[in-house]
This record gives sequence, structure tokens and C-alpha cells, in this order.
Amino acid sequence: MPIIIGIFCVLPLVLGLIAQYLVCRFPKRKLWRALPPLIVLILAVWTAMGRLRVWEADHSPVTQLLFVPGLPALFALIGIVLGWRLWKKLWSPKVIWEKKRRD
Repeated sequence: MPIIIGIFCVLPLVLGLIAQYLVCRFPKRKLWRALPPLIVLILAVWTAMGRLRVWEADHSPVTQLLFVPGLPALFALIGIVLGWRLWKKLWSPKVIWEKKRRD
């Protein structure tokens, strides 16, 4: 069970976080920031289509059709959001409010 959780949950989460942080941190163009979510969505649809063909041929359970492409894609998208938030927290300008002294 821990291997399944690692493969389907933790690994996509960490890869999504790292990919989005690096894409936000290094390229100068903002268009690159849309690349990791697009790749995750394309891979999820591609995997779902492949699983659909297997499901139609073998009549395997519907849970396999939803579980295999859906759960890793969900955690990868969560990782992408977390990577963006990490980049935003580390690299956004800090505003420091100073209190005025009474002299």
C-alpha cells in the first residue's frame, strides 16, 4: 500500500511542485508557466484514453479507469499549485511597514 501511495500520490505531487517552481523561477516569459499544467492534462487524457481501450476490451472495473489517470493527475495539479505558491512566497517583493515614531 505505501508503494501505491508513493507512486500515485507523492511522486506526482513532488514532480509537479518541482516543475512549476523551476518554470516560474528561471524563464523570463510568463507563457512558460502554463506548460506544466498543460503537460499534466495532456498526459491524464492520454492515459485515460488508453485505460478506456483496455476497459472496453477487458471489462475491468470502472475504478481502474478513474483511479489510474485521475489520482496522479490530481496530485500533480496540487503539486503545481504548491510550486507556484512556493515561488510566490520566496520571490515576491516584501512590503515592510514601518511605524512612525513620535519624537
